[in-house]
Amino acid sequence: MIPTSEQLEEIARRREGSLAEVPFAPLLLAHALRQSSLVLEVRRRQVWKRILIEDGVPVDCRSNLTHETLGRFMVAEGKLGEEDFTACLSRSASRGVPFGEILLEHGLVTPTDLFRILQQNLAKKLLDLFTWNEGELRWLDEAPAAESSLKVKVPQLILTGVTRFAPQEEVDMSVAPLVGKKLVLHPQPPFPLDDLRLSRHQSQITEALHPPGRRMGELAELTQLPVDEITRVLYALSILGMVATSDSVPKDLTSTGSFVRPVPVPPPPPPPPPPPAATVPVAAVAPADPDLERRRNEIMQAYLSYRRQDAFDLLGAPEDGTPAVCEERFLDFARRFSPWTLPPGDLAEKARDLFLTGARAYAELADSEQRNTLLFRRKTLREEREKRPTASFAIKTDLLDSESQYKRGKTLMDTGKHREALMLLEFAADCDPQNSLYAAELAWCRFLVTAGHASRSLKELNETLRRDPNCGLAAFYAGEIERQVGNTGEAEAHLRRAIKLMSPDRRPIEALKALSTERKR
Repeated sequence: MIPTSEQLEEIARRREGSLAEVPFAPLLLAHALRQSSLVLEVRRRQVWKRILIEDGVPVDCRSNLTHETLGRFMVAEGKLGEEDFTACLSRSASRGVPFGEILLEHGLVTPTDLFRILQQNLAKKLLDLFTWNEGELRWLDEAPAAESSLKVKVPQLILTGVTRFAPQEEVDMSVAPLVGKKLVLHPQPPFPLDDLRLSRHQSQITEALHPPGRRMGELAELTQLPVDEITRVLYALSILGMVATSDSVPKDLTSTGSFVRPVPVPPPPPPPPPPPAATVPVAAVAPADPDLERRRNEIMQAYLSYRRQDAFDLLGAPEDGTPAVCEERFLDFARRFSPWTLPPGDLAEKARDLFLTGARAYAELADSEQRNTLLFRRKTLREEREKRPTASFAIKTDLLDSESQYKRGKTLMDTGKHREALMLLEFAADCDPQNSLYAAELAWCRFLVTAGHASRSLKELNETLRRDPNCGLAAFYAGEIERQVGNTGEAEAHLRRAIKLMSPDRRPIEALKALSTERKR
């Protein structure tokens, strides 16, 4: 759906619903515009995900899936060996320390790289939801309590999710009202188009909308891009309010009352630091490259954990420290994370977040009433930890393991038990919808159960190839199905593609030889 401003307002007010009614992209946009803070739970069969949203921005996503845990994600991405994973997981469970902190302790990853990995993991968890066309939604009353410092750029996530993962039926149905209409880039979108990182093809499409008023067919003719690719980009940009039909954009935009992001009133800036003895240009005090890398890791390490720390832990101040000691710790903290000594950019913004949090922490310690409240809270937490049995930290065993189900299904399929295998492969693909291997094997198994599923299997394999053009197995299975149903031209194209992608695997070569033999008969 391409939501109107009224629909977005209504979506943001809901307390429950389904993805069949409201796809994930409009749902995410509605809460981004309203700047909601909530926990959104999504369930589909046995799989659940809970998305923590703060001020409209997803900051964490928790699920019951093994492959979405940090350690398993790193192993799958080739960033951590199996032996190191097992050892770190054991230490994390026995000590009750987050897995990421164990990685940093043992030098298996730098703070900068760990932050990047966590960000990628969060994005992957959220992108899964763009593939779901069913699932129950529920807004939980509990306030979001994220311990991570991650943030997702909602417009970029929607663009990526829709263009790569949205079901084709959803795209086709949603862009149907745009066919034949003159399209324009909206002059006042809720989010600026410049905030998006566009691919080369996406940039071509937006540039083709200058001058405004071109229709979808004209865009295809001008850019020479596939129609499916154009419709996906237009769908994503239409959801974001960046593309609209020319007749829907009022001449007087100030009187539309459209639902746009409220502009928050910025807080008063913190008092500036004491001026140095001599005026030095900012560029001159910016650290050299080696020093910048050292500071980057120091800032990223602090940034990864600062939301889990109270004022004492953040500043490293002792509980019995005098006001002078607390002041000294804060001044040291402020020197280490002073944003004005860094080049403008993402790192300086993170340093600014730390600096302001440190200032609030110092204010808390300087106020006797707040300090005493914090001391009481810390004492209570210590007592609770002491009462907790030593074995209370345990590795979770109730998570759904898609890999083990896939392996069991593949074993059954290889022994000819296709119907039994189908259920397990469907389960694996349900848990990990971005896994091209699971999707390809599932589509092939579906065809092996009955040739009557040929059309559905080919549709699934072609969708897998669209998402992952390097999935040779999907091309091979598509070629085999096309061969068996008599579509020799399509079969040859798929098999030749599979030969290039699957080398040195000889299965597509043998299949192409069989196709050639069949043609000669």
